[in-house]
Amino acid sequence: MIDFFFDIDGTLLPFGGDVPESAANAIRRLRKLGNRAFLATGRSPAEVIESVRSIGFDGGIYGAGATVYIGERQVYHRSFTEEEKNRVLSFCRERGYYVLVQSDRGTYITPEGLEYWRGLLMEHVGRMVALDGIVVASEIPSDVEMNKLLYIAKEGTIDEVRAALSPDFSVVDNTVGLPADLMGEIVLPSVSKASGIDIIERCSAVKGHTVAIGDGANDIEMVSRAELGIAMGNATDGLKNVAGYITSAVEKDGLSKAIDYAILYFTEN
Repeated sequence: MIDFFFDIDGTLLPFGGDVPESAANAIRRLRKLGNRAFLATGRSPAEVIESVRSIGFDGGIYGAGATVYIGERQVYHRSFTEEEKNRVLSFCRERGYYVLVQSDRGTYITPEGLEYWRGLLMEHVGRMVALDGIVVASEIPSDVEMNKLLYIAKEGTIDEVRAALSPDFSVVDNTVGLPADLMGEIVLPSVSKASGIDIIERCSAVKGHTVAIGDGANDIEMVSRAELGIAMGNATDGLKNVAGYITSAVEKDGLSKAIDYAILYFTEN
């Protein structure tokens, strides 16, 4: 048995696009062969669009490791403490950053933040990223359980944010196609997609080979950790440097080719 872990944006689907039919069919095929397919995404469960859900998965790692499911059962969840949440929100507020506060029940953003984010996406990506679970509110509710925070900076660099918040938090490049000096993700340091794979392995009665496929900065740990780590052709150089195999770009049937390669790899080895 092989456990496959799939990033969504830039891997399972293009930024702002939909799942290529070749990718959906390849995932359904691998499951029919007795393997398992898991999402491993920076999105929260509420942000996963129906065209992705309808493919059929055996569980998922969400919020870049903050929430983990096997089937319909939640086996792990970790969110920011109130102190951690207030510290990060205060830091962003002092610098005039817009924020997306991600929780399992939805991701919160102000109307002004959404308008600015939409403008950046149209400028740099050419389209809005398709997300379910976005909640537009004039203020972020104080009782929201925060799994992850994404900040949008009018000016500044990710290195400055990283220097200010490390080592208490991990700051990684955003995964929705914007330059790193405009947007980043702030997560808890012990939480990652790789830690999510560890949890699924510990909770599974049968352990299989592991394949992780991604394209961005928050995929580096899981691609490094898997027995076979695969980078998409459109992946960052940093991810390609740690991958055992590089497939085609997402728009060129890269995911289906990666799945075929992985199945052949473990058949021959």
